[in-house]
Amino acid sequence: MFRKLLLLALTAAYAWVIWRMTLTPHVFSEAENTLVLRAVAWVQQQPHGAWFTYDRTEFLANVAMFVPVGVIAALWLPRRWWVLGAFVAVVLSVGIEFAQAVYLPYRVADPRDVLSNGLGGLIGATFVGFVRSLLPERRRRRRPLRARTA
Repeated sequence: MFRKLLLLALTAAYAWVIWRMTLTPHVFSEAENTLVLRAVAWVQQQPHGAWFTYDRTEFLANVAMFVPVGVIAALWLPRRWWVLGAFVAVVLSVGIEFAQAVYLPYRVADPRDVLSNGLGGLIGATFVGFVRSLLPERRRRRRPLRARTA
């Protein structure tokens, strides 16, 4: 019971994070954007850092943001159905992109976000599936059969 309550609290908390990051009017402030651009420029100046562009940074950030979605979804699912955690991430991402396109004119809907979010969900769900495969299966307690009374 405690496990389910903890998982429910974690789900609610991360749902708030996803909502805040994707469905609110907040867009990066100029200071936040400047910090990201400076970090990208610094990495690009390092040896072999030219591949690290702002678009790739955004893609990797979207992957990272949805890894916990895959983890949480897989934890809710039965042990053998962990891969559906990735499907949950894709469905959630499609819903977010649809809402951004239709209802949020200050946001930019991008189909690449569905790909990156789905990849993050797959990574998270795969992690749960892998860890669960290493653990022994829990056996359910069987209730003792009650004697039939006639």
